[in-house]
Amino acid sequence: MIRLNEKGFSLVELMVVVGVSAMITYVLYAAMLTGDVQTRTSDVKMAVQDSAREGLYKMLQEIRHSSSNPVNGNIVIAANSITFNIPNPQNAVAGDFTENWANTHRIQYSLVGTQLIRTNLTTATTRVVANDVRTLTFVRNGEVVTATMNVQRQLLNQRWVPVIPLAMTGQAELRNS
Repeated sequence: MIRLNEKGFSLVELMVVVGVSAMITYVLYAAMLTGDVQTRTSDVKMAVQDSAREGLYKMLQEIRHSSSNPVNGNIVIAANSITFNIPNPQNAVAGDFTENWANTHRIQYSLVGTQLIRTNLTTATTRVVANDVRTLTFVRNGEVVTATMNVQRQLLNQRWVPVIPLAMTGQAELRNS
């Protein structure tokens, strides 16, 4: 007997709809997951870059306060470090408006593992200036010191961000000669 007013869906129609819905849901989930991974990777890359840029900026600011004069500045560049003198931070300018080199502070920036470390050798204080630093080099050409850092972070899934280490370079002209 044929019924002309059948209402509802057959089992085959329901299975087709469920299958198509599952595929659409999977494609949307995959797209969302890819977007989320890319967003997190971009966030990590920006954090690595910002940390390195801030550390490089602070280091170069302090190098600028040094001197090319061997008595005052006494700059020593080694493989992954630089050591130099700066005027006493509490009393940097003498009464005649010249740099106060009495009681200078000896400062060292060095790469320890993947951290850029600032050590005040006079007061024996240490602090981390930047993280995720792979290499650190210094070159001195007369009154100009050039510092180059390569930064990169390894994630928990063993991926490197950025894929190729990001090179950051800055220069400081020694002002207090």
